[in-house]
Formats: sequence, structure tokens, C-alpha cells
Amino acid sequence: MLSREVPPFDSIKGDSSPYLGFGDILTNSLQLDQKLEIAIIEARNRIEKGFKECLKTQLEVPTQIDSIIKMMWDAGWDPTKGNVNLFTRDFGLVLCGSIIELYGGERIFRTEENMNHFSIFWRKSMFEVFPFHKVLKCLLSETGESMVSFVKGIKNETTIVDIEPEKHDDHRV
Repeated sequence: MLSREVPPFDSIKGDSSPYLGFGDILTNSLQLDQKLEIAIIEARNRIEKGFKECLKTQLEVPTQIDSIIKMMWDAGWDPTKGNVNLFTRDFGLVLCGSIIELYGGERIFRTEENMNHFSIFWRKSMFEVFPFHKVLKCLLSETGESMVSFVKGIKNETTIVDIEPEKHDDHRV
């Protein structure tokens, strides 16, 4: 995120279309999807190398990110001095990959330049999440926020009809 200001929310329930308050929605394209997939892989590699933590299955990623962030706080993490943008981007990308793999959803791009307000939208459930907002909250506040509870909330709010058939066999947390 360009600012250390905590976003007002990380999910929205009840709207029949994606939230427009963060700018126009770009038409999804294969190119944007491919760029996202590459960015997720690169972020995953940076996290594994930088934290010497092998990110396991998509089901385990939220717990692992929570553990890494807790370790950062325990080691003296100070969001006023640390590189919040770098960690928000990388943890957010990996969290997005996990959510998309586990629960599907429509990828909502608002800009090609950054992922600050990228979201995932489930049209039939009328539910939208902002993974980068959640990560930023976890990096700015030591308590009260977690990736695990965020992903459990997604499981509870999305319905099986929102998820592509091959994505909902055994993977729901």
C-alpha cells in the first residue's frame, strides 16, 4: 500500500457487483491473470528464501503467513520503520494465490500498476474480499487480525456454486 493508513475494510457482503470506491474495474484479461500468477510465484519464492520457510499447501499458507508475521512482531517489527509495502505485496500475493486456489472467485483488478485494492469477488454469494487490506492490517497491528480467520470467513461466506467444480472437492478449510 502506498500509505500506512489502515483500510476501512477487508471484505464486503451483500453487493451484487464489485466495490467501485477504489476506482474503475479493469476488464479481466489473460494478460492480467498471467501477470498475477507470475507475481504470486515470485512472491512465494522471496518469502521462502527470505524467511527460510517452505510454504506448504494452499490450506496451510494462511497459518504460515500468520506465523511469519508473529515472528516479525516477536523480533521487534516496527511498521513505522519496516518496509510495509514490500511485506504487504508479497504476503498479499501469496494469500491471493491461496484464496483463489481454494475458493475460486472473480479476480478484480483496478490498476495494472499495483495490487493495493485488488479484490476477489463471488457474485452468487455477493461477497468480496481485499487480501492486501487484510495483510496490511496484520502488519500494522500486532493483535486482532489474522489470515486464518480471514480465510475461514471466506469459506463461511462463499457457496459451493461460486467455486469452479474442480476447486471444491476436498479443499475447503
